[in-house]
Amino acid sequence: MAIQLSRRILGQSKMSRLFITLWVLPTIVDGQPQTQGDIIDSTSPPTTSPVNDIIDTSTPTTSPTVTPSLRPSSLPSSIPTLSQAPSREPTDPPSLSAIPSQKPTNVPSISPTLSFMPSAAPIQYSRPTRVDIRYVPWNELDPETQKIAMNLDYTNTTWNKYGANPIEESSWEDLTSEQTSNASLLGYDMKSWDCWINHYEGYRWIDMGQPFIQVLQWFTSLGWDIQSWTGKKEAPESDSKTWYDLTSEERFSAAQLCYSRITWNEVEVFSNGGFPIEKPGFRFDHWWKLDDEVREIAHESLKYSEITWNVLGLGAVEARDWMSLTPSEREAAESIGWNQATWDCWINHFRSYSWENLVFYGLDLDYQSLGWTDLSWDGTEDAPPSNDKTWNELNELEKQYARKLCYFEDNWDMVDITPNNGKFPHPKPKSRFAPWNELSDDEKEIAAESLQYSGKTWNSYGVAEIESKGWDELTPLQQSDAIRLGLYERTWDCFQNHYHSKRWISLEGEVRDAFRVLGWDENGWAANFRPPSYENKWGRLSEMEQTFANRICYFEDNWPGQAEEVKAENKTDASVAGDGVFDEDGTEVETGGNEEQDTSETGEKGNQIDSGSSESNTPSGTQEENSGSKWVSPAVPATLLMTAFGAWL
Repeated sequence: MAIQLSRRILGQSKMSRLFITLWVLPTIVDGQPQTQGDIIDSTSPPTTSPVNDIIDTSTPTTSPTVTPSLRPSSLPSSIPTLSQAPSREPTDPPSLSAIPSQKPTNVPSISPTLSFMPSAAPIQYSRPTRVDIRYVPWNELDPETQKIAMNLDYTNTTWNKYGANPIEESSWEDLTSEQTSNASLLGYDMKSWDCWINHYEGYRWIDMGQPFIQVLQWFTSLGWDIQSWTGKKEAPESDSKTWYDLTSEERFSAAQLCYSRITWNEVEVFSNGGFPIEKPGFRFDHWWKLDDEVREIAHESLKYSEITWNVLGLGAVEARDWMSLTPSEREAAESIGWNQATWDCWINHFRSYSWENLVFYGLDLDYQSLGWTDLSWDGTEDAPPSNDKTWNELNELEKQYARKLCYFEDNWDMVDITPNNGKFPHPKPKSRFAPWNELSDDEKEIAAESLQYSGKTWNSYGVAEIESKGWDELTPLQQSDAIRLGLYERTWDCFQNHYHSKRWISLEGEVRDAFRVLGWDENGWAANFRPPSYENKWGRLSEMEQTFANRICYFEDNWPGQAEEVKAENKTDASVAGDGVFDEDGTEVETGGNEEQDTSETGEKGNQIDSGSSESNTPSGTQEENSGSKWVSPAVPATLLMTAFGAWL
């Protein structure tokens, strides 16, 4: 009598279930059906002798006896027993039984066992290699590849929308030979198809724990069991979650089953702004707008400061992914609204992931679209051009992939969200322009050690050797100390170095225009030949020149044309002023007066003033010659002045 298990497909949830028909045929012996447990003895009829007729022999018989022996013989049989049952005790030679021993032997067998049953220890799961052609947009496939895909019933729509083609519900064994041939041409085999295309959805529950599959553990982690898999109860909660709503453990299990964000969601799920996960709005409020409790936790537990919070991406803690944080840091981050998904995407942007981890979660596809490779990611090769672009320089496709990594204009450009209502392109670093004697002991120590400031060089702008270096020329320790003093790459290069360490060609357009207005050109820049405007005091610059000087972070007290050493005065607003003299510790020394020396007869070096003029100083922002027009550096071309004047207006 045959026992039939019906074959059926269940479609109540996202994962289709397939049951394979099994036919179990009985064994026929002498025309009679037998079960596995039946023992057929055709050597003799049943014993009829009473117990007292049992023969006691000390040697084995050569043929089966009609009556059983009283006790076992002292000598073994000359031929092996033909019983299919296992031995009671382990034997040295291998048994001929197809059934394993009832208990393990104390020592290994001399020769391998002949059992056909699998070993008890599971084979470690290894996710098959991804077939990348499946993630290339349809319009970027060559015609031959498109033809192969069409043989698998793909269209433009179903290729670009993962999970939309019904063929993806079939396991490799359910494909026709023609379909497997075409799938092979795309680079698939049984393992890669069943994982990356079917995600084992065509498997029976009992098959997924087999030694060469071993995926049952991942489905169990996602909440599945045989009842939910077969549709006898509802699918687990994870089945209705989006990718970033999964817990970290669930997301790891899904990735083991060859899912990623784009294949798990099947349709991209974007929050406002086109991001894969909702933006944590508080992170983009400036430091003093935060709740007191949030600011305290951010400072005490995550080591943020005003500058590292306000300059997006500057904080050292943001260079670490969630799992690299200490338990106490993760606890603090959770208390103010972060979790692993929001931190790794919005704060770290997966930058500290290894390339292998990016591949594991499918994030490499977004970074590849921005030009990254495994070699550029680990620093073996240069970063791609997109890395040096501003947000506005990215094309629309690059912006789209950047948004999937939780970038937008402000955090891509590492904007300083400190309120800036001044005339400079970046907020003025207050601590740098505070007099030396107003700095805290810690600030003085930081400035004096790696940055090698003294009281004199701190108060004399542009004098310290360290200020001749651009940010990229500082050591990591010097950069770290500069940040602790409230300076970072943009403010250092602008307020400290004024971009003089950069090559002319690498200057941004507005910066280069500012230098042209002040009299620079490419040849003079390469020769480090300062134009005459730099020899004038601030008050002798035209209003236009002052405006463009502000764009490279010059103002009256740090302008090179001021007195040889322009000093900081003790002012409560930490601003900068005129010509006070300071000793080595930065303490002001009395000089008997602060009157400015008259230079009306000769003017500044290289800029003699008409002797007919009796004034050496005019109101700030203007210096009028006899003609009544504004003084302009003779090195500025007229065409540039027209352009610059239009921009100034």
